[in-house]
Amino acid sequence: MAEREAVAGVSGEEQARVRRYVAERIAELGRLAELPAERLPGFENRDGAYPFIEVGRDGELRYLAYERGRKVLDLRTRDPQELLYWAFRDATYEAAGVWASRHPREGEEYRVTLWRRQFAMLHTLRPAWARRRREELVASLRDPAHIRLVPGLPLPPEG
Repeated sequence: MAEREAVAGVSGEEQARVRRYVAERIAELGRLAELPAERLPGFENRDGAYPFIEVGRDGELRYLAYERGRKVLDLRTRDPQELLYWAFRDATYEAAGVWASRHPREGEEYRVTLWRRQFAMLHTLRPAWARRRREELVASLRDPAHIRLVPGLPLPPEG
């Protein structure tokens, strides 16, 4: 499947192919980001607010999570790349939070350390994802003092 190819209405065979494609990309990117497989979304609802993926017969990709049987997350797209962004935005946030707890930086707020780590992880996967996440974060903050805390992105390696 092409990198930006969108999924249209699909047969059962095409639905299985899209599912395989998404599963393979999640496994590949998860290894690259050094994320444990159990922290990546699969295709089964585990409740407990763990995100999972459904591939609909209509070609729609659904990124869902339930907490105690109540839906707490419901994002939909036909673009596998968008779904992958959501999955790794969330997985890297969680992993970065664990990392930041174990590696506090002197004089730096926990959330800044977390953001810095998440941006670095996303940059490793796709630099555009790190840029997008940073832009989303800045847009979500209202206080200019909080916006100033958002770290810059990792610099590309010199070549």
